[in-house]
Amino acid sequence: MIKDIRSITCYETDSAKDLKPFAFMNIAQELANRDAVRLGFGYDRLMDLNTIWVLSRMEVKFLRAPVWRETVEIDTWHKGEDGIFSLRDFLIRNENGTEDLVTATSSWLIINLKTRRIQRPQLLFDDTTLSEKTERHAIKTPCAKIEVPDRDLLRPARQKTVNYSDIDFNGHVNNAKYIEWALDYLDPSLVSSRKVDCFRINFNNEGLLSDRIDMITAVTNSLTYYVEGVNKGKNIFRAEISFKP
Repeated sequence: MIKDIRSITCYETDSAKDLKPFAFMNIAQELANRDAVRLGFGYDRLMDLNTIWVLSRMEVKFLRAPVWRETVEIDTWHKGEDGIFSLRDFLIRNENGTEDLVTATSSWLIINLKTRRIQRPQLLFDDTTLSEKTERHAIKTPCAKIEVPDRDLLRPARQKTVNYSDIDFNGHVNNAKYIEWALDYLDPSLVSSRKVDCFRINFNNEGLLSDRIDMITAVTNSLTYYVEGVNKGKNIFRAEISFKP
């Protein structure tokens, strides 16, 4: 487990001064990296094995979005393995730890850089490395596979070209960018007037520089929206976003 205490910055918030989902994803991936290094399976160790961590699924619930200048306590912990997935949870609380603000659970894969095949952690690390896990849940059930809504509900949106600013040091679209895209492709009046309640996102394939991503949206109920990105018939990501009443 690793814990960070920090204030929410102006560039992490939206027009209501609430923490953006995109900013939460950035905070989460940096904290996850730090804890993985501490546990012995961080970025450099995986690179030695010609592998990388890839975020596969994530579910995030905003009980109350932290606001600009608010000091918060951010925890993350490794929960062990579930088949091919490694599970990690996140929790943001207010400064004195009396109020849960954001809860999240994530599922990660280890990918061989050469073959692009999934590697099981148990085959790469010994039992001592994998022994530290916390039987505690921010969200108990791992994020599930997001199903495609009825095709009659799907509507094409603008096409997205992957730009320089979307790419991370692994050479593909950074995971945080997808939820940013998803919100950008919904009705601006909706996104600006309502707070995000929760979102789920599945990362299914890499997005690369200059790819042209066909964005598709659907309204699945009055306050829940589906967004997916497709490149040459291949699904890149699927997201489901719900807004508070």
